[in-house]
Amino acid sequence: MDLIWIILGAGYVLSLVVQNRLRASHQKWGSIRSSANMTGAATAEAILDANGMRQVAVRAVQGKLSDHYDPRDKSIQLSEPVYGVPSVAAMAVAAHETGHAIQDKAGYWPLALRTSAAPLVNAAARFGIPAAIFGLLLGVPVLIQLGVIGYVGALAFQFLTLPLEFDASKRALAQLDQLQLMNDDEKQGARSMLRAAAMTYVAGAASSAAYVVYLLLIAGRWLFGKSLPVLPPRLP
Repeated sequence: MDLIWIILGAGYVLSLVVQNRLRASHQKWGSIRSSANMTGAATAEAILDANGMRQVAVRAVQGKLSDHYDPRDKSIQLSEPVYGVPSVAAMAVAAHETGHAIQDKAGYWPLALRTSAAPLVNAAARFGIPAAIFGLLLGVPVLIQLGVIGYVGALAFQFLTLPLEFDASKRALAQLDQLQLMNDDEKQGARSMLRAAAMTYVAGAASSAAYVVYLLLIAGRWLFGKSLPVLPPRLP
């Protein structure tokens, strides 16, 4: 079992490194005022106007890192540090979320699939691990299998979000360039920050994959009558 602990440890370290890199990038570019003096909300509205998408609302929401595009009501939700702040980081985040709105208008199928499957996938991710653990404790193979299958399905869905997020960042950078909303240094900073944000999805998927491998191994040990290892804490 030494190998799986190495895999889990590597996934944990990767997650920490990526999160620290994103935090450092956000702090750096979040403290630099944009040359265009545009807030995140103004950036999103400028991109929407340029693409004939004035029907999409731009709203402020509470919290930090709570920015997202909601395809159900066609709205871009921007957190407080993004909505009204004229920083390079705020512009980059707002442009990324607007990239999702452009995907929606273009009928980008990964976005449609994520939207329709999200409730089921969230339930599988939430209850898959507990179901597998209870199956191990109670000695119910079917419950183990259902839990692992559910979590693996949620993991596969997580991998689907990777091209979705990379594509949104690509569209965001293209819009910032075409509309000349940033100078060259700011565009480089936005690219660096969006790349770091995208890597958090990669690290999350890798960590989840390592945990699934661990569950499969302990399930196999139980099925063959061997002693069970201690469950590690969930990776971030």
